[in-house]
Amino acid sequence: MNSQPLTVTLNHIKKQDKFGDFSDFLISRMGVHLDLENNDELTQRHNAYKEFRRRTKREAIASLPTMKRWFGINGRSMPDRTQVYQMCFAMELSVEETQEYLFYGLHEPAFQVNDYQEVLLAYGIYQHCSFSECLDMINELENKIDASWNPVQTQGTQMLLHEFQQNRNLERNQFIEWMLERAVFFKGYSKTSLNYFTKYKKLILNYVRQDAKKELEMLLAETDYTLWCKLHPLLPPEPQIRIRKYISYRSRKGNLSNDLQKNIKELTNIAFSSLEPNTLLLTEIFGTKHKNRSEFSMITTMTQKRLSDLLNIPIQKERYLMTGHALHYLKHMDANLPCPEWIQNMALEYPRQPHTLQTVKDAKTWLQRYQNENKRRCLQIGRSDLLPMILYVAQRRYLESIGYDMECYERSTALEQFKQLANSTLAACNMENLSENYELDVLLCLCYQDEDIYSYTELLEATQLSPQN
Repeated sequence: MNSQPLTVTLNHIKKQDKFGDFSDFLISRMGVHLDLENNDELTQRHNAYKEFRRRTKREAIASLPTMKRWFGINGRSMPDRTQVYQMCFAMELSVEETQEYLFYGLHEPAFQVNDYQEVLLAYGIYQHCSFSECLDMINELENKIDASWNPVQTQGTQMLLHEFQQNRNLERNQFIEWMLERAVFFKGYSKTSLNYFTKYKKLILNYVRQDAKKELEMLLAETDYTLWCKLHPLLPPEPQIRIRKYISYRSRKGNLSNDLQKNIKELTNIAFSSLEPNTLLLTEIFGTKHKNRSEFSMITTMTQKRLSDLLNIPIQKERYLMTGHALHYLKHMDANLPCPEWIQNMALEYPRQPHTLQTVKDAKTWLQRYQNENKRRCLQIGRSDLLPMILYVAQRRYLESIGYDMECYERSTALEQFKQLANSTLAACNMENLSENYELDVLLCLCYQDEDIYSYTELLEATQLSPQN
């Protein structure tokens, strides 16, 4: 496919530099209008930073260099969700304003009612508590949770949200009691987002298998496979077994080239495998050649590790919550006492190399180390994780609807189908709809050119920086 039209459009977009990031959002919230054509842009950023420090009462939400990068001073970075909550507490913002910081600033889901920490933070905002008071409530809740606590992996978001709205004005002790009654539902992640992510993975792998079957049929048509099957009527009905037997037979006879045998074997494994290997998804969406950075910050590839962590969010989050709960359970116990059995079982089950814990001291050391390592794997599925997958599925569905005949291609219709699929999914996941203000959204829409459709893999290729950059 000729990528020249896409490259020309990308170059035009690159020169505009029109996309906002968290620094633009935060600067605008500080009442500063950032004029990019003004030579005094850096002064404007510093003014916004000074206003931020004044409004947050100079609270040490992060290091000074880090907070300056939130304003695009000496680099750029984004706060995490806890830091956003902390700054919103310091500025005494409402729940609605806090959710805007999460939703429009971080481009992440707003209030996560499945996460007990965020529930207590939201309660604290409603009750005009301080951030430190909320941390005390979180600590109190964790100390009171029973040792047998085990989050259930169900979709209880709407139930929790409804009950939170009913109970948010309770006194502190009553509210914590309500949370203890519902403790098993605070699993710490959005099952809806995970379900959509898993759904799109399955859809994409089904397309991969369809393609493999078509290619396999074409390769087998170049051989005498059909005739061979007719001559062997007692072969098993499963096509993958028949094909493997045929390859084995022909390899002994020397009638097929090694390359052809290899290609048929690989396609057979893909087409008829019941497994859902992550490598197939990564290759299909992101390709295999893109190791350099993109010219656009939001056009990224995905690693095997990140994909695995996203798909295993329930396990990672449950382990993080359970190890934190165990640390609170042991907090005031004598270091020389025997390690409780349920914590010993965690040390045997959770890590790749099981640990044997003898004492409470051993348990505390292992739990702290494991939790610190596990925290990095407790990810949230974001828009940038979902949208490349949605793009792929939307494009395949459109191409199917026109019989893969590009003579029938209509850009407006294809683009509208992508937008509808994306917005319905994002809305269900409590994420913001496609927007012209977001770099990723605009670039994905550019994959629909007047005469052709471009995949995310081709978009990655068109935006790659040269190695020297």
